[in-house]
Amino acid sequence: METNTRRSAASRRLAGWSSCVLGVALAVVAVTESAAAAETPGVFAAVPGFSVRNGDWVAVDGLGILVLGQPVPRRLAAVVLRGEVGLGGSSAGIGLATNVLGLSPSTQGWSATDFIGSGVLSLEGRLERMYGPTSWRRTTYVGGQISFSAIICKPALGWMVAADDPRDRHFQIVFAGAGW
Repeated sequence: METNTRRSAASRRLAGWSSCVLGVALAVVAVTESAAAAETPGVFAAVPGFSVRNGDWVAVDGLGILVLGQPVPRRLAAVVLRGEVGLGGSSAGIGLATNVLGLSPSTQGWSATDFIGSGVLSLEGRLERMYGPTSWRRTTYVGGQISFSAIICKPALGWMVAADDPRDRHFQIVFAGAGW
């Protein structure tokens, strides 16, 4: 019994420490990229979406995108914030993103629409709470996810670990979806 308590406490500390490290890293990158951007940084957009996936089955989500700038020609850098409410749980994520298709070399400046329209590839740290009808255990999971988002295509692959039991691990696969 004492061993399980120690493991739970260690898992919570690891999850908290990992979240802090991710937050600090994102802040450093955001400040660095914003300072280095030659174009107008700080463009924000919010877009809706939905997905069909394992775990909580169906989720409706909103994605906030803060475009930081254009660190290299034809590519934009952004911070993404994602909130999801699913049939069996809810989640939140924060990460970094770039556009998949390069911007036209003739583009004079850019907008959030240019970024979203070129497909968004993001790497996110995630926190997910399962509470309703679900194929997973009802607990809190932490992990990472790589996502590609376009209008009619939204595949994603995540690796989630229960905060209270590191042996409880799952891949989270988005099978279908639309939006960003």
